[in-house]
Amino acid sequence: MRIINYLSGISLVVALLLAGCKKDNVSSAITIDFTSSKVQLSAGDSVTFKDLAQGTVSNWQWEFEGGAPATSNLSGPTVTYNTPGTYSVTLKLRNAANEVVLKKEKMIVVGYNRVKADFKLQKTVALQNEMLQFKDTSTGMPTGWKWEFTALATGKILNSDKQHPEMSFTDTGYYNIRLIASNPDYSDTIVKEKALRIIDPHMLASGFSANIQAAYEGQSVQFTDQSLGLATEWDWEIKSDAAALQSSEQNPTLTFAKAGIYSVTLNVKNSVTTSSKTVERFVKIIPANGLVGYFPFNSSLNDAGPLKLASSLKGQVGIVQASRNGTTTGVGSFDGSGGIIVADNPAFNMGVGDFTISVWIQSTSSVRMMIWQESGKNGSKDNQAWLRLNSSATQYTAFNIEDAAGGSFLALADPGNIADGKWYHVVAVRSGLVTKIYINGQKMIERTSTTGIKDVSNAADFKIGMQEGATSFSNYFIGKLDELIVYKRALTDSEITNLFQY
Repeated sequence: MRIINYLSGISLVVALLLAGCKKDNVSSAITIDFTSSKVQLSAGDSVTFKDLAQGTVSNWQWEFEGGAPATSNLSGPTVTYNTPGTYSVTLKLRNAANEVVLKKEKMIVVGYNRVKADFKLQKTVALQNEMLQFKDTSTGMPTGWKWEFTALATGKILNSDKQHPEMSFTDTGYYNIRLIASNPDYSDTIVKEKALRIIDPHMLASGFSANIQAAYEGQSVQFTDQSLGLATEWDWEIKSDAAALQSSEQNPTLTFAKAGIYSVTLNVKNSVTTSSKTVERFVKIIPANGLVGYFPFNSSLNDAGPLKLASSLKGQVGIVQASRNGTTTGVGSFDGSGGIIVADNPAFNMGVGDFTISVWIQSTSSVRMMIWQESGKNGSKDNQAWLRLNSSATQYTAFNIEDAAGGSFLALADPGNIADGKWYHVVAVRSGLVTKIYINGQKMIERTSTTGIKDVSNAADFKIGMQEGATSFSNYFIGKLDELIVYKRALTDSEITNLFQY
């Protein structure tokens, strides 16, 4: 009897164990499936995949043919397809007891994008038989290209089916260029008329450039001949009202001893012909006496003066091309969110000495704006000097110098309202006890300090286009600035008039 009961007990335990194992297998089973946010894509599109499996899953292994990334272990990955085609997707799922795999063939279909044809030329004027490269910049993944180069004088057409063809041209004159860019689904055409000019190498077209076009007395300028054709002789003539320079070198370096606005003429010749080009107001040379800061803004926001002062940007300040005094040049562009910080420098600080700060201003904004500020971060009765616009209807243009003993404040009402989008030349001068404001070469107002000569500098920085306070910046300038110049002397009326002519 005991033996029978013992065996019955063993049978019961085995049955329970088998039942438990069967239950675990059932709960570990995985029914695999997945889907995607879309199956029809254009090249460059992204798609998100979603696991639809039933059952416990502890590991995901995706494989995306043609996708980026090509694999993933996330449950819901996002994949980008950059190349047209039809692609399969594979998902492998695992848990402690099972592994299942599902591959969906040709699940993702990636098509081509619409083509937008475009191209760039290596140069727009070239010599006969000179090899030129043309660069396709079309978008939409084109796979085919048809180029046509048509000589307007003769009607002759040259063709190419390369993406970036290299071509030479025997017929002189202008060429129209046509490009048809296509892929299996789309095509687009662009025509650029008179895009290329081919000239006889014995014909000449004078041209030149310079490494800088704004400098101060004593600086040198490197001129570079950019004439087209085979020149054998060069004659440079650089003139202003104050001086004239000449050179017969192809690429001369010339030193300018006198301030002024210089026109530049380059005459080139060979055995067949001559050519001449003159650019008025090409080089600007400012006086060097007392110069400590020079921000021409032509191609850089940095100081180009003799001290080469260290500066940094706060917020957004850039350089844009603008026309002033009949010349198109780079100018500083301020959007009301930033300015330039010029690091404190003892050689730059004005202290109790005379100084002149000249700047060209263009703005349409009527909000309060700081043009420049020397020191002054601690507010009233701190050492400081500044030029500000639009403080009030009686203070459209204001110039202030100040120290612990108080300030000497100078302001203009309507004559100082310059928020009309035109360029204005504004100069602030301190000469002993006297402060002055000049606009467009004319002295507008002056004042004599009644509390002594102001010490306007301390260890704080010089700011352009914003005002510094104890903990933050404010009164950001909105508009354009050009040719900000700082002298540690009081310029004369005639010198200020000359700067206005620049």
